[in-house]
Amino acid sequence: MKKFCTVSVLLVLLLLLPDAALACEQCLGIGGANGPTIRALFFSMAALLSMVSFVGVGIGMFFVNTMRRSKRLSAGNLEVTTDGNLAPRTTIKY
Repeated sequence: MKKFCTVSVLLVLLLLLPDAALACEQCLGIGGANGPTIRALFFSMAALLSMVSFVGVGIGMFFVNTMRRSKRLSAGNLEVTTDGNLAPRTTIKY
């Protein structure tokens, strides 16, 4: 409860000081930022966001692939080979 009160007080203080949440002078365009600087900032942020998205999609596809393989294994469409890999079932299961 004490931690909750401390966090609440800090959040209220941050809301009372909106100047601390403003963007820097370069981002606002009043610090002498010109067209190429803003364009470079835009493309660097786009590159970082695309990298994060790429990693997120890769992690998501890992879990989707794992789910599909587990469904196929539980349905009897796959079997575990002697070396530990999964392979399509070669024998008919009655």
